[in-house]
Amino acid sequence: MGEKIIEEAKKVNLTELFYDLVFVFGISKITHILESLESGIFSLKEIIIYIVVFVCFINVWNVQTVYMNRYGKHNLLHIMIMTVFQMPALVFMAANVSSDMEESWTAFTLALFWIAVIQFLQYTYAYTKNKHSEYDRKLIHDFQKLLFVRLLAILSSLFLSGIGRILLTGFGFILSVLGTTLFQKDMERVPINLPHLIERLTLLTIITLGEMLIAAADFFEIEKFSIYSVLILFQVVALFLFYIAEFDHAIEEKLPCQSGAGLIYNHYFVWFGLNLCTIDLDYANEAMGIARVIMMFLGLFLFYLGVFNNAHLNKKTHKLNKKLMIPFVLVYLLGLGSSFLFQSNVPVSIIFCTLTIVLETVLFVSFVVRHFPKEIRKEMIGA
Repeated sequence: MGEKIIEEAKKVNLTELFYDLVFVFGISKITHILESLESGIFSLKEIIIYIVVFVCFINVWNVQTVYMNRYGKHNLLHIMIMTVFQMPALVFMAANVSSDMEESWTAFTLALFWIAVIQFLQYTYAYTKNKHSEYDRKLIHDFQKLLFVRLLAILSSLFLSGIGRILLTGFGFILSVLGTTLFQKDMERVPINLPHLIERLTLLTIITLGEMLIAAADFFEIEKFSIYSVLILFQVVALFLFYIAEFDHAIEEKLPCQSGAGLIYNHYFVWFGLNLCTIDLDYANEAMGIARVIMMFLGLFLFYLGVFNNAHLNKKTHKLNKKLMIPFVLVYLLGLGSSFLFQSNVPVSIIFCTLTIVLETVLFVSFVVRHFPKEIRKEMIGA
């Protein structure tokens, strides 16, 4: 069919890693949007701002990552585009993230518009460099259409006021995310470099886990330190082990003709889930009550959903089965029910939540390790 086959992994370059540092700052600011949670309530306005801002930041990162995966090179042009032209706008956006962004939304949107223009021009440049590849030019044109929709939504939102302009911006970004489903075949004809994409997605996940680790570290201050501090840290470690069991061991990286869209879509669930868990730790107190349980277990649900949705890419030996999934679901439901019963008792709730996360990780990690040959199992456990 004349499709490209990706034969070797593309190296993640240092500029991409430097670019990621902005998102360390951005994700940190986003986790503090839901300030009303400290009083145990949900503010609809804050939830809308949180979702829209999160989607905007992650979509900017995804567009740049996918572009670099297929067409980017570690040359002076792309280094300048990412560091000189995009990073100042991204830092400005992150610095102005707050729970009350209606007043600063115009400035935030103008910075977002600038980045959208730069990313659109990147694909225009790639179009001129792929004159002899019909498949590449078709795919680039597809992405240009989606980026134009994003540009149009951002520009239109400048003429609205209040929460309406925030919703319009979010709608435009969500459309551009979901729009890739319309040209799956085009993406498969110019397949993603899967090892590079997995490494990039993993790095952003580690950044998100890093923010959760910072929230957990707050409980290690002398006046707050207790056994529960260690349990909270175990939650972060267990989620990390769960994630790498899938993406470092179970997944098959040598699959040909992958569009990469599914991996990216599913990571939105992973990142949203981990971010909700982080928010839960940031505002952990008795006043939150049921709100805290909802945040944590909704976050866990999204995280597990995002990870397991990628299981169709697993090695043949590591396809999910009922022996894993039945006890997995039962542990989650038991943990959720127990946490609801003790919602007003934060220490007890922490114990049940930690037990749930650790048991889920033990179930999945043991499943992954058990399905490797004996020699690999020994190497993995250091025996």
